[in-house]
Amino acid sequence: MREHGDVHEYVPDPGATHETRDISTRVVVIFGVSLVVGAILVHFLIWVLYVFYGSLHDKAYPRQYPMAQIGAPPLPPTPRLQTQPREDLKNLRAEEEKRLDSYGWVDASRGEVHIPIDRAMELLLQQGLPVRQQAPRGTSPVMPEKSSSGRTGVVYEKY
Repeated sequence: MREHGDVHEYVPDPGATHETRDISTRVVVIFGVSLVVGAILVHFLIWVLYVFYGSLHDKAYPRQYPMAQIGAPPLPPTPRLQTQPREDLKNLRAEEEKRLDSYGWVDASRGEVHIPIDRAMELLLQQGLPVRQQAPRGTSPVMPEKSSSGRTGVVYEKY
């Protein structure tokens, strides 16, 4: 570069040419061609393996066409979608109403039964709900105690 005043201006040397010792064009072309040939060879080998293993799979697992089966197709695995949700809800509510309005065993071995809800409300009105006893002032509950009737009560102790 030469300087002319305060402006820098590039002026090429007339004898300068490109660098010839760093890279060879022949090597670059040979490398590119070998990459293309290698890619074609790899693709061909993969195709051969695919055909070979595909034929093994067809022998071991013959194709079955589900539409060619006679009869109804098998059901898909659970959970399945509801096909008639309104009917399912009506059936569920009918079963619940039937259980609420009937007598039956819950657990026969333990003697547990279910009764109609109307009858249960009548019995509740007749017998009443169990009531907790009020503690006299200045006492605190100590331990539950069973009375002669079999009911559990609370014993209070004075401070």
